[in-house]
Amino acid sequence: MNHAIMGRGEASAAPRLGARALALAFSLPLTGTVFAQAAGTPNATWLDTITVTGTRTETSVMNNPASVSVIGQEQLERQAPRSIADLVRDVPGVEVIDASAPGMQRLRIRGESSHRVTILVDGQEITDHSDYGTPILVDPANVERIDVIRGPASVLYGAKAIGGVVNIITKRGAPKPIQLEVGGSYYSGSRGWQGWTAVSGTVGDFDYRLSGSADRHHDRKVPKGLYTRTGYLDGSSYRDSDVSLHLGYAFGRDRNHYLALKAEQHNLSTDSWTDPTYLQAPIRDFGIDLPKRDLRKVGLYYDAKDLGPVVRKIHVDAYHQTVDRLFENRVEVQPTFFMNVKNTATSDDRNLNYGGTAQVDLALHPDHYTIAGVQYLMDDLDTRKNSITTTYRTIPFPATTVRANPTHTRASLETASIFAQDEWSFSQDFKLTAGLRYYHVRSNLDKTTNPALAGQSDSTTNRLVKSLGLTWSGLEHATLRALYSEGYTMPTLAQMYTDTTAGSSNLIRANPGLKPETSQNYELGARYQHAGVVLDVAAFYTRAKDYIGTAPCASAGTCPAGHAASDRTYINTDRADTHGLEMAAEYALPGTNFTPYVTGAWMQRKLKYATYSTTDSGVPALSGRLGVRYDTTLYGADLWADLFVRAATPVRQTSLDGATLTTERLPGWGTLNLAFGGTHGKTRKVQVGVQFNNLLDKEYRSALDSLPGTGRSVEVTLRTTF
Repeated sequence: MNHAIMGRGEASAAPRLGARALALAFSLPLTGTVFAQAAGTPNATWLDTITVTGTRTETSVMNNPASVSVIGQEQLERQAPRSIADLVRDVPGVEVIDASAPGMQRLRIRGESSHRVTILVDGQEITDHSDYGTPILVDPANVERIDVIRGPASVLYGAKAIGGVVNIITKRGAPKPIQLEVGGSYYSGSRGWQGWTAVSGTVGDFDYRLSGSADRHHDRKVPKGLYTRTGYLDGSSYRDSDVSLHLGYAFGRDRNHYLALKAEQHNLSTDSWTDPTYLQAPIRDFGIDLPKRDLRKVGLYYDAKDLGPVVRKIHVDAYHQTVDRLFENRVEVQPTFFMNVKNTATSDDRNLNYGGTAQVDLALHPDHYTIAGVQYLMDDLDTRKNSITTTYRTIPFPATTVRANPTHTRASLETASIFAQDEWSFSQDFKLTAGLRYYHVRSNLDKTTNPALAGQSDSTTNRLVKSLGLTWSGLEHATLRALYSEGYTMPTLAQMYTDTTAGSSNLIRANPGLKPETSQNYELGARYQHAGVVLDVAAFYTRAKDYIGTAPCASAGTCPAGHAASDRTYINTDRADTHGLEMAAEYALPGTNFTPYVTGAWMQRKLKYATYSTTDSGVPALSGRLGVRYDTTLYGADLWADLFVRAATPVRQTSLDGATLTTERLPGWGTLNLAFGGTHGKTRKVQVGVQFNNLLDKEYRSALDSLPGTGRSVEVTLRTTF
């Protein structure tokens, strides 16, 4: 399917577009455009891809000042769509984290935890006010493409983007009046399956898409060894389902206005795996369950383009979203031979989000392209928690004591901001991109039954963040770039207003006085493509401060009166300095159908705490993917194969346990994998993909907050379009 891409200065010469062409070429300012290769450009590569995510304006990856990666439709269709996180795991500097819950995968970018990464769906933010970060609950089969910004992007994308931004662009209507898509996958590593279907099309000025999916995964198959004696990982099963709707309408004399509605409901239930090495005295039992995490979202979008010589585009969107979550945590310890203590903590939450963005694109001068906008986001957390502690004692006489601590808290975080950015082409080869955003944030404790937090008043925070990027294309076939960007992340509502039991019977106390986390990022990069060589390399240094961690109440001085001696609290105390090198490269061997490639990152992250510093931060020094791809056409079918290795160096993580520094370690790892498949039909009517994972059946674990990796397994995917 070919998509036309129009530059900003070509609109007046462009013919009138039909409804479907407009729907595809339009590209909401927050959702990117299409793969340049699909436009029929000879010898096009991923550097030619046009993306809006990096600068909120139509800019190719080649000429982007930011570190941007794009996962296009062709790449997505070559992978079994188990999850969004799996689809971007090979982007340099990106790690997939599941924090013991296999159905709740999250992303860590450049070592930053997942709650410091902004997740967008069609440009609208998904929020999750927990320490774990935002899981990506979107049907992968309904995704058109995924854009990833590596590094701080708070000027363009709001007050959570210290680590980076992931923008997931969902599909719209097919070009013909009715089209049916059906697909399914089988995963031997979890004895699981996934199925999906969609009906879509364009009728006159209207386009539509209705899709649904469901999947079920049993306990993960892993090599026998440190983590299992049976070959299966207990507590690693999950299931989810998704239903989504898209309705679009193009109107206006030149069909240059587009109105869209998108709605989605996603339901998830997941078990939790417990590391058996954690179950050592005095801990006898530990477990986490997430029997419910349901998301419902409705979004509205309006776009207009080519409105005149000065006003080039207008974009407005608004959305309403709720997440219902039930979380259960249990732990049993035996502090002495004659005493057992069992704690069961539950959290029944509703997270309500609503807000919107308005942006106008202006051509105020032939050498300048300016955008300006406003954004509003309301986060509301309503949580009911209960912690039940049962103490069993046998000496001097049998006794049982039960203590319950139910609480109800409702809190809100209101963020309003204005932003502006100017692209100045001050010579033939130079372009300077400068941006500002001013934040006004108000947090409020609306209701609480926790006496320690009673009487808390509203608090407000104001902040100005900046970015400055420079690109130079004076070298043939190459672009050099430099970037300065700032990150800004507010504390979560859970950190400010809820006491949490996590991993033990001790409480982590809320701290309403927490300050925002901030960061400063510096990058140098180069991109090159010629004679089959494609290269994208970036060096970066990020300094972050006021990180939110935990500390014993005795030393923090912020805990309420009557706290237990073992309680901890959230405080702004930590810092992090991170530097590294990221690279993606490939070379199409002349006269063959083979393309060797490599993607990966080298990184060092130094954490600075109040009493010590360490470079053992839980991030591997080297990680990436190395492989060779083969593409050919045979009897009208497009065939491909990919033999590759994923690998990472050892991981060390040092932390303070009481007064003692302890270090956890994971060995380096590597897996050998083979994928192949093909498509047949003029409009790619039938697609088949097969992937053999971990062919050598190696036991490995990529991160301390991830599950052990699946052993030798196969994934089979079949898609067809009618």
